[in-house]
Order: sequence, then C-alpha cells, then structure tokens
Amino acid sequence: KYYNRPLAAHKCQLAKPPKDSETASDNIMYCMKPVADHTVTRNGMPTRYVLYTGFAYDMEKKVKQDAHASSGLAELFVLEKAGSKWAIKLHGKDEVGAWGKTPDAEDWRFMQVGGQNWGYAVETAYTGQGSTVTGLFLLFSDNRNRIANSYIPIGLDNGAHYGNCKVYKGRERRHCEEMETFLDADVSFNRRLKPEFDVWAVEASLSGTQGKKRYRRQKYLMPYNGKTHVVPKGYPLYSLM
Repeated sequence: KYYNRPLAAHKCQLAKPPKDSETASDNIMYCMKPVADHTVTRNGMPTRYVLYTGFAYDMEKKVKQDAHASSGLAELFVLEKAGSKWAIKLHGKDEVGAWGKTPDAEDWRFMQVGGQNWGYAVETAYTGQGSTVTGLFLLFSDNRNRIANSYIPIGLDNGAHYGNCKVYKGRERRHCEEMETFLDADVSFNRRLKPEFDVWAVEASLSGTQGKKRYRRQKYLMPYNGKTHVVPKGYPLYSLM
C-alpha cells in the first residue's frame, strides 16, 4: 500500500513527499529504509512503532538531491497485532533534515509522549551565514488515531556570523552586541499537566544570552493542540519556526 516502488540501485523503497511539502519539487521522491522498530502495549494491544527515513532522490536526473535547503523524509507506521499478523493502524510522514537527508539512524530516540502514545524524536542542526540553528523534531501518535509532528527550536549560535564584537567601534559595535545570540534549551515533557489528546505538553528550559538579555533556565510551556506542540510567540527562539 505504501511501498511498491523499489529503487534497486539504493536498495530502498520510493515514497512521495508530503502533500504540504515546502522543499520538494515535482520530480523528487524519497528513498526509504527502516531504521527503528519498537513494541509496546498500547490501550491493551501489542503495538509496534516502525520508523522509516530516506533521502531525496531526483527521478529525472537519477541522482540524490543534496542541496543545502533540501530535506529528508521520516515516516512512521503504527501496527497492531491482528491474529498472527501485524496490521497498519496509523501512518504519517514529514520532512526533516538538510542536504536532502534526515539525521542519522542512531540519532533517533524512541520515547513515550503521553499515557498511551509514543513516537520518535531527533535533534536537527542547520548552519547558514555563520548562524547555527538547532531544533527538536518529534513524530508521534495521539489518541485521535493520527500521526502528528512537532518542531521546537532549541538553540541559536550566531557568533560565527558576527565574530568578535570588540573589533568594531561605535554604532557597528553596539549593533553587534545587540544581535549576538547564544541560546540553548533543554526540553522535557510536562507530565503534571493534563495532556491534550493524550499527548503531554513540552517544557523548554532556556539558558544563554541574546544581546544584553540573560536567560537562566527560563521555562516555556508548549502544549499540544491536536496537530502540533504550540511554541509561544514570547519564546526567544520563536522566529526560527
């Protein structure tokens, strides 16, 4: 149903981009392989969470699409035991990564996201023009039988863009000092609050500097709204969404 177009040269199965893809062109498909498989008991049923990831492949040129801004694809299948066989119960996918590929297989973590829901998480990093942005990508199930995804910016270091502010003078130095940012957030699930759609809210604990502002384990709550975790506009890394 989902994989019926093998690409023999790379020993993978081809998958189409998500319908709302922002990076893939008409001739791009993704070369998918299984990278993780975990079994849990979900709502009393033996349940498997199977993760596939893949790189972007140009069907016309017959080559990997490895542009900096191109993403890879992550695809999650949730299967339930039906007699002696496993049947696909839920399925969803989203683009993640850079240079046309996803983060490496060993970087993905299987985690519980609610009382009866699980998924996979991975940290991403993107560097451009001297600024490095890091984020947390989540692909998971909720209790409305859908696969959802969330992206939470967790770091910004633009020091390589501005360099040493002390070498500048006057207005240029003030501008450099105002813009220089070194922020990093630790992210966890808040299990104390009632979860929405059986998915816990994410809590980011932010530390670092942004111009003259200082942050020391400042807490920001990001509840799940049935589609994604909502990053508040007051979060200092909100502009990186």
